Amino acid sequence: MIFNYIRKINFYETDAQGVVHHSNYPRYFEEARGYYLDQIGFPYPKLREELNVDVVLLSLNVEYLKPVKFGDIINIKFSLSDSDNYFFKFDYQVYVNDTLCAKGQTKHCCIDRDSRRVIKIPKELKQKMR
Repeated sequence: MIFNYIRKINFYETDAQGVVHHSNYPRYFEEARGYYLDQIGFPYPKLREELNVDVVLLSLNVEYLKPVKFGDIINIKFSLSDSDNYFFKFDYQVYVNDTLCAKGQTKHCCIDRDSRRVIKIPKELKQKMR
């Protein structure tokens, strides 16, 4: 399933050339993941409080294709691209109108908040991620 996360670019996100600074794309991906977790009924606070789980980032890849500028409205099309018992990945495509401006991927796992050790993805979450 493909999700769409839409937001407007703020001035503070741009560099001296008026282009979104490269360091913001990981933030956009994180916002999209938060939106995803909300949509499947497991927002971060619920994961943390009810399941005692934190979702951590293991790897991040971004490919910059076209500049995004102040005032642009981006549509991040993203999906869960891979999942097993311990790890899951998201693929992202950042569009302005119909122009693909960036793409990327993140890999994650769940950890127990007390021990800080990697755990299997909780079955409640895994069922919702399908």
